[in-house]
Parts: sequence; structure tokens; C-alpha cells
Amino acid sequence: MARDQTSGLSGGERGEGRILDRETYRKLTVRRDGLAATLLLLRIAFHAALLAGASLLFARGQTVAALLLLIPHFVTWSFLGWAGVGHELFHRSVFSVRWLNTALFRLFSILTWSNYGYFEVTHPIHHRNTLGEGDFEADPQGRLSPLGTLALLTIDLGALYRRVRVLALNAAGVAPGGAMAAIFPAGSDAFLKLRNGARAVIVGQALLIATCLWLGSPFLAAALTLAPFCMTFVNRTLAALQHFDLRASGVPGDYESSTRTVILGPVAGFFYADMNYHIEHHHFPSIPHYNLRKAHAAVTARRRPLHLERGYWRGLRLLARKGFFTSGRPLGA
Repeated sequence: MARDQTSGLSGGERGEGRILDRETYRKLTVRRDGLAATLLLLRIAFHAALLAGASLLFARGQTVAALLLLIPHFVTWSFLGWAGVGHELFHRSVFSVRWLNTALFRLFSILTWSNYGYFEVTHPIHHRNTLGEGDFEADPQGRLSPLGTLALLTIDLGALYRRVRVLALNAAGVAPGGAMAAIFPAGSDAFLKLRNGARAVIVGQALLIATCLWLGSPFLAAALTLAPFCMTFVNRTLAALQHFDLRASGVPGDYESSTRTVILGPVAGFFYADMNYHIEHHHFPSIPHYNLRKAHAAVTARRRPLHLERGYWRGLRLLARKGFFTSGRPLGA
């Protein structure tokens, strides 16, 4: 069976309490490069069309119309990152060519102001020990204040400041403190990944801004570089639904207690790169995202996941009912 970057197969893939039979699993892990390329081109065309149209309207002095046209661009841009297709690319499960997955994962990380060196170290830990000791990626008790909710619905300037500050510190060679120091000790290979990733993000964003200014479009520069911090409410709430108010499972390779699946429609599922099938993804990280819907059908034919929500709005109501939209320990940037 194919391995991915999570350092070994999950319990479902090894056959411990097997959820899928070997033949079904084999078929679902097949990469379909044509489909993957089509889905990626659709994403690019979607954002390119919105940016081109908004830039044209802005050049004609129709600023309000230009900003309105940017709304769907802002809402969906963050789905290029780790809570979206960038996450799937990290697992090298989208394309059959492994280096292409990695190159695109790093590119989309740069475009979303995300340090890929950090994710390359922490995400395997998240899969091996979901919500357990050392999993700094998922925060099952992180909550939003009313002001934080407003920021996600508009422009999250606080997240922008924190992201740039941390990137600058890491790029300058400052190692993380606190609990993170054990994962990224100064001078370690993990810290070098963190430092080099931070430098790549800063250089990449600088080149992007410089290119837009060279083309004579400060508007385009702002629309691209600020996008990861604009109107990210849908992305962040979907990411929270993956593990909010859940707990680590006591059984290795079992994600029923720690992970939640949310059923979405085809449009939302497309932008989210099917990460809503999150229990299935944790059990089978080698299955490409475009096959996770079939994996979900195969899994539910045998048993219903313990934590399953049908629809985004029901998911929001679940978060509200469990106190997600209250003051408390805030979500990380």
C-alpha cells in the first residue's frame, strides 16, 4: 500500500479493525492526474477571472463594484492553504508525480502566508497523535470572541500582524519558545525547515508584490497579499469543525473520538478539497481528496461515524451550541 508523509499507515490502512477491504482501498488510492489538473485549473481560472474583472472595474473608477467582485475571491482564497487543497497536496495524494505535489503545496503555502516548514514538521505529529500530546495543530478548545468573529467576517488585521511577526522572527533565526521549543529546537533539522520556510514565504510575497507594482497595479497586489486575511470565516469554521470539542482516542489508528466529518454540497466540497470528509481522511490519508466522497460512502455502508454533521449550517449551529463563538482561549493565527 502507498505511504504518504504521515510516517506510516493509519489503523484503517494497516487493517486493524479494517474499515475498507483491500480491493476497495486499492481503487480509491489511485491518482487521477487528469482530474486533479482539471480541478486545479478551475481554481486558478476562478480566481483569475475575479481578479481580472475587479482590476478592470477599479481602473475605471468603479471601486465599490470592484470590491464586491472580490468578495468570492477573498472567501475562497484561504482554501488554497492548509485547510483546503494545500493540505491534500502535502500528503502527495493529488498527483501521481510526488515532486509536483510538494512544489504546489509550498507554492500555495507562500500564497497564503503560511510557513510550509512548520507544517511539514507538525502535520505528521497531528496524524500520528491527533489531539494528543505534541499535537499543536488542532485546538479542540480554541474559541472565538465576538471581535474575533467580526475579524473573520471582514479583515483579520490581528492575524496579519501575528503571521508577519512570527515569519520575520523565524526568518531571522529566532527559535520558538515554550512548548514549541521541543519540536523546533535551535539548530535542529526541524528548525532549519522552519527558518527556510519563513524566508521563502517572505521572499515569495515580496516578489509577488513587486511584480504587481511593476505591472502598475497596487490594487492587484493588495487583492492577492491581503486575501489570506480577508473574509476567512467559512474556512476557519470548517477547520474548527474537524476537531472542536472532541478528544484524543485511546486507541492508535482510531479517529472516531477525535475527528468529525461534515457533509457538504459539491460547490463547498470543491473549494474545501473534500477535507470535510475528515474522519475518512485521517483513516486513509493516502486516498486523494477527489475519492474521499466514495470512501465516505464505503465507510458508512459498514458503520456510521460517531461524529457526523450534515451540512455547513448545521455545523455552525453545533459550534454555537458548544460555545465556540464565546470569549475564551482564542484560535491561533
